[in-house]
Amino acid sequence: MKKLLTIVLAALMIVAVMAGCANNAAKGDNVLTCGVTIFEKMNEQDADGNWTGFETEFAQAVGKKLGMDVEFQIIDWGQKYNELNSGAIDCVWNGFTANSSDDGIKRSDLVDFSYGYMLNQQCIVTKAENVNAFKTEEDLKGKTACVEGGSAGEAYAESVTDKDKIFSTTAQINAFTEVKSGAVDFIVVDILLAQNICGKGDYADLAIVEAIELDSEIYAVGFKKGSELTSKVNVAIKELDADGTLMNLAKKYGFENVLKITETIE
Repeated sequence: MKKLLTIVLAALMIVAVMAGCANNAAKGDNVLTCGVTIFEKMNEQDADGNWTGFETEFAQAVGKKLGMDVEFQIIDWGQKYNELNSGAIDCVWNGFTANSSDDGIKRSDLVDFSYGYMLNQQCIVTKAENVNAFKTEEDLKGKTACVEGGSAGEAYAESVTDKDKIFSTTAQINAFTEVKSGAVDFIVVDILLAQNICGKGDYADLAIVEAIELDSEIYAVGFKKGSELTSKVNVAIKELDADGTLMNLAKKYGFENVLKITETIE
């Protein structure tokens, strides 16, 4: 009986290894899988399902330099480290704030970052009719907030209001619906996203709270610790910056004033 059980277990292990190998083979070493969420003008899909946006084209340009096909995989932002460490994605390329922390741990201790490429800030968004009610951080205390789980915005919200007043969503874009509906008093999101959404279309009644300005941030690409891709992507970033490709892309999507290549992200 024991001998039979040993044979069965060995067979199962072989099947599992073969399945893992099959998955890796299917993906291929020449495919760069980027974990993303929907981020207007950065990573989004058009009516035909094609990916577009600054970071989309940036990643594709880097992939071309490296001789790699680029694929985009939508992830739950709160699970980004698990997705990366499991090998489900090769990198997080989606407005990833490098000079921030999660649960008190510096993000640079959790992943390897590429060179920084864009300046950003978190900002507070509320209904336009309520914008004057928020003049200082003291005005945020006790108020309800919505943030993207695992984001820099979540870390900030936890510093200014009660944790039981904070609700999380899987993507920043969903937070705008929550504040518009009145479900929460304010949201904390990337200012680059907020500037593209507030005061427009379905969100014409939302506004950025200009009176409360948060610290500057730097976007970078996040890789699994020890990944050989980090240095290769950095070389490509430098080349794309030098030949003007990145500035042309930034101008195409309206980010020319915040494009900034930097080798340090602290």
